[in-house]
Amino acid sequence: MTGSPTVRRRRLAAALRRLREQTGMTADQAAKEVGISKSALSRIENAQVSVMPPVARGLLDLYGVEGDEIDALVQVARDARKRGWWQAYDDVLPDWFEVYVGLEAEASEIRAFQPQLIPGLLQTADYARAVVRAEHPDSPDNEVDRRVELRMRRQSNEAPPTLWVVLDEAVLRRPVGGAETFKTQLHRLAEEADRPGNTVQILTFTAGEYGSMGSAFSLLAFPEPADPGVVYVETRAGSLYLEGQQVREYTRVFEHLVATAAGTRKSRDLIREAIDQL
Repeated sequence: MTGSPTVRRRRLAAALRRLREQTGMTADQAAKEVGISKSALSRIENAQVSVMPPVARGLLDLYGVEGDEIDALVQVARDARKRGWWQAYDDVLPDWFEVYVGLEAEASEIRAFQPQLIPGLLQTADYARAVVRAEHPDSPDNEVDRRVELRMRRQSNEAPPTLWVVLDEAVLRRPVGGAETFKTQLHRLAEEADRPGNTVQILTFTAGEYGSMGSAFSLLAFPEPADPGVVYVETRAGSLYLEGQQVREYTRVFEHLVATAAGTRKSRDLIREAIDQL
């Protein structure tokens, strides 16, 4: 079983939606049978909210689930209502990003493209502080510190995902936080590129135009077959979580970026050259 309540909620939502569709019931019919609104059931099936165990049991009974399977799924409902470690940062963690942190905590692999910044999982504290301060210029110092603390806490996963990161060369040329902070950050990036299981590629300026220019995204995969992959796309106004066909579409985009970017050895050389130039 997965340890992330976010992933458990997502798994249960998919199971409840699939089971209802197998019975041929509409959402309106199922909701009326268990005494909840259609909108409430929609939020449950879309993993927007956790389902109360009695409601989960009522839905599972309605769908004809029996025995050990119903007990297992009700237990998933209970576990999905537990608090993740990241909820201690509710004061600086917006709802739309809380979902991502919960997914990231359970991911076995993350493939990410970033055109402007080092990804959060690879940032040093000083680099992160410079980024947070730029994004929240009016925030008090204690709030900035909390945001940086959250970002560093995300890096302490006991079972970290493997990372495959493609970075635009612009990431190596923008001295975020000043020369010394940036130099330390590039050393960290070089270390992560050498870490077994990780892959870092640089998409050079000489590559010209490419798909997804200017648009960062992450593809998350999970260890359990019951948990399908998801694409995360962040904007200033919030975020998008995409599944199914869109995961396949973004996978093709990522594969194109990988093929267009410099190989791993050349990418390491580019990172070291950027360090030497500071």
